[in-house]
Amino acid sequence: MTHTSNNPQNSASSIELRWIKAGRDVIGHQQVIHLPRPNLAALHTLPPPPATLVGRAEPLKELLTALDPTPANAASSSENTGGSHEEHEEQGRAHGSVGRVVAVLAGMGGVGKSALALAASAIAHHEQWFCAELFVDLRGYAPGTEPLSAEVALDVLLRQMGVDPKDIPPGVQERASFYRSALQSLSASDEQGRPVLMVADNASSASQVRPLLPGVGEHRLVATSRGGLHSLAGARHLDLDVLDLESAITLLASDLISHTPEDQRAEDEAGLGRLAGLCGLLPLALEIAAAYLKRSPRLTPNRLADRLEQAVSRVDKLKDPDRDAGQARVLRAVFDASLGFLDRTEAEVFLLVASTPGPTLGTAAAATLTDLPLEEVEEVLEELAAAHLLTQPTPGRWGAHDLLSDYARHHPHPPSGRDQALGRLLDHYTTTTSAANDHLEALPGQLVPDLFSGSDAALAWLDAERTTLVAAALAAPALGDTDAAIALPLHLNEYLYRGRYFEDLEQVLRSAQATARATGDHMREGRAWNYLGTTLRQVRRFNEAIEALTHARDLSHQIGNVHGEAAAWTNLGTALTEVRRFDEAIHALTHARDLHHQTGDQADEAATWNNLGTTLRQVRRFDESIQAHTRALNLYQQIGHTHGEAAVWTNLGTALRQVRRFDEAIHALTQARDMQQQLTDAHGEAQAWTNLGTALRETGRFKEAIDALTHACETFDKLGDAHEEATAWTNLGVALAQVGKPTEAVHALTRARDLYDQTGDVNGEAQAGANLGMALAQAGQPTEAIHNLTRAREAFNQTGDVHGEAQLWNNLGLVLLELGQQADAVRAVQRAVDLFEATGDEHKAALGGELLRWIQQDADADDPA
Repeated sequence: MTHTSNNPQNSASSIELRWIKAGRDVIGHQQVIHLPRPNLAALHTLPPPPATLVGRAEPLKELLTALDPTPANAASSSENTGGSHEEHEEQGRAHGSVGRVVAVLAGMGGVGKSALALAASAIAHHEQWFCAELFVDLRGYAPGTEPLSAEVALDVLLRQMGVDPKDIPPGVQERASFYRSALQSLSASDEQGRPVLMVADNASSASQVRPLLPGVGEHRLVATSRGGLHSLAGARHLDLDVLDLESAITLLASDLISHTPEDQRAEDEAGLGRLAGLCGLLPLALEIAAAYLKRSPRLTPNRLADRLEQAVSRVDKLKDPDRDAGQARVLRAVFDASLGFLDRTEAEVFLLVASTPGPTLGTAAAATLTDLPLEEVEEVLEELAAAHLLTQPTPGRWGAHDLLSDYARHHPHPPSGRDQALGRLLDHYTTTTSAANDHLEALPGQLVPDLFSGSDAALAWLDAERTTLVAAALAAPALGDTDAAIALPLHLNEYLYRGRYFEDLEQVLRSAQATARATGDHMREGRAWNYLGTTLRQVRRFNEAIEALTHARDLSHQIGNVHGEAAAWTNLGTALTEVRRFDEAIHALTHARDLHHQTGDQADEAATWNNLGTTLRQVRRFDESIQAHTRALNLYQQIGHTHGEAAVWTNLGTALRQVRRFDEAIHALTQARDMQQQLTDAHGEAQAWTNLGTALRETGRFKEAIDALTHACETFDKLGDAHEEATAWTNLGVALAQVGKPTEAVHALTRARDLYDQTGDVNGEAQAGANLGMALAQAGQPTEAIHNLTRAREAFNQTGDVHGEAQLWNNLGLVLLELGQQADAVRAVQRAVDLFEATGDEHKAALGGELLRWIQQDADADDPA
């Protein structure tokens, strides 16, 4: 938005898009607002505006629209609200408030309210909208000073208007009347009859501002306040938040360049971004950080960021290095001033809520923390949000800016009993999470705590509290609550695992394991190791997973925890399968199955049967695999474990497909897909889609197969599971090749190969490469085809996958045959037949034999003899 003046050639007020540059590199594309410097005169008492205003284009536009008293703007406003300008003016006269606009800029201390007000006022002065611009600092939150009363503020404004001090009446009401008359006189004496703009900065209460309301006329009043002035009838409120990251970086860079144009540190976008984040994107904190950089030319943004990160309190570290800057440039003093306007209960609630771990706090948790009734604490929280000391990102949840949290945690006079209050909060989280977990794991008919109405309500609570619960679990050891430090992560395991929040889960489980070990709690240490191992397996860190699960197994065995030992054996066997240590895996899973049967835990026994079935399928013991999955399915159905049953249907369908029982496989996989959909398990559903698509492809239902596999690829991409996505792309590529779309097949299989490479799955990469080689041959690129097939053959040999290597030799034979190299083709296919026979795959061996006979017959037909 650009405001035009009477003399466009000389206009200095503009908002322009430009590239902020330092040296050769671009810092960022930002809206930088260049502000005019006002001409000082008796009736133009505004302090200088900031040299530039970054990241405030929209609020500046909104404020200028509100301030603009010109007829064009007034007509536009009339059109927007209905009726003519004259009708609105007549209605305004009837109410005694024609054209009066009161704009209130509100936000936390240091967010840049005054800068925005002065920037807008400077532009208004340049556009000559007003005959006078008056300014008064109400000192509402000025550190170390008393707020200005309305009576004194009126005296300041009247003196600026040129009123003789002897003529200023005593008493706030008398002065207010005199002030409104003086405003009218100023407008009347102006040749253009222009109104007056007043800026009342730093108000702490509506009582300071109300007597300054200008009354009849087109006059404008802009007030700034940390708490908002909501009792001012008709005031237009504009809440300011911290800057976005890009604007914060630009602010730092601009400040450096304005001081030293050739400052190379302005090019360090990564360092400035890190520094901006540690400043909480708060303009005042950013300006203080820039002052440190300007004072020390060799201080890098990253080094200053290190100092902030290592400081006991960032708030105490962020004070202007210029000793003459005053308390207004010291963050702690700025925040102290805000706290000073709260009553005792409000101050204590703020210091407690802002010092809790996590980004937000629910109202019920706040009641537990403060030991106040729910209704009472909610009202206090609303007051604190209105004062911009807390935020309310969603109904019923409360948070604090990072620097305000730092301020609260390191306050020199914390509320008495803060440690006990935080202990109550952690107990609340632990108890409630335990109840929620019971609902998630409950089988039909099993008694569950009545804290939640059902599993959906429990899941909704966990979703809302997740980031806070993770932060609480990580903070518990430092807060001295060892029980919460161990129990909270263990109660969160099922929820975080199902939601695939593996990074969070690893952090809390490592914390729980360390605390349990330090306190000698071997039972729960074993559980933490076990859960950690399964988490590491999910993110494909198999060696670490095996190590963790071995710890869990040994520890459980040492203390005689048979159930824990059996669970560790199960998960260890599954991890060993992933690294193709099949004999060890089968031994581990068989032992685990027997232990679970011994303890009578049907759910865990079923899970072990399911995992054993998967491992047996990997070594091509398909009949045993189907029997194991069927046993798992029966057990899960007996106890009503729907999550487990859905997973087994997927694995059973895959095993049935391997033995070419396609109708049964498709039925099983359709059942798995539908159950996972009902359970809202997107990951499990996508796995079912992958296997269903593969089965459909193998029965010639290509369109359905391609649709299913495409859906699986898209879902895994959204979920961020690169490995499962690679599997889906592999099968999709094969399907596309089979319907004569080699170019699309090459794209799909290249994507699969790259994803497998990214996740470190050599065997999967070989599978994708083998199929990619065939697609390249189909696309008329035989040289590339042979290169990929050779690379895949070497990978299969490396992983010991004999069946995969056999399939590779078979494919290589087909490509060589296409190239007319019949002798080489025969050798390759013969090698494939031998390997297929070695793995017991009679079907593939027979197909290879048929191919050999066909090649030989073709060769005999071509022989001139």
